[in-house]
Amino acid sequence: MNRFALAALAAFTLSAPAFPNIALAGDYRVGGIEVRRPWTRPAQAGMNGVGYLTVANVGAKPVKLLGVETPAASSATIHQSSMAGGVSSMREVTGGLTIAPGAKIEFAPGGYHLMLMGLKNAQALGGKVPLILVFDGGRKMKIDLSVEAGAPKADPMAGIHMDH
Repeated sequence: MNRFALAALAAFTLSAPAFPNIALAGDYRVGGIEVRRPWTRPAQAGMNGVGYLTVANVGAKPVKLLGVETPAASSATIHQSSMAGGVSSMREVTGGLTIAPGAKIEFAPGGYHLMLMGLKNAQALGGKVPLILVFDGGRKMKIDLSVEAGAPKADPMAGIHMDH
């Protein structure tokens, strides 16, 4: 094996997560619930904001996301956008969202998203917006939405498993 190949292999091996079941920086995990790549766009105070993320159930039982809270806005709700007959619409999700074991729900532009109504402060690039996800059974998960110009890039190591 030449030196370049050996150096590349060493760099790849050292950058691979030692514990693949642990969430990466900026991601969150509590029990069987993982939240991946939470983000929002910049917005002015007094305006509405929007939150995106992925909620995955890595546990053995279904979980239900009931709602969302934040001190950064007057109110926060779960919404879903849809397109029918060339017309886009948005509606609040009532009753929560159930996530089966091994499943995930993507909160992304054009689909499910979190509405942050009446922002109390501006959301500036590079900032953080505190959020609390409320699940069944009284469980709550505190996270931060990263203020970004667009969706965070996917982790280049996602889906790669190092079996030795």
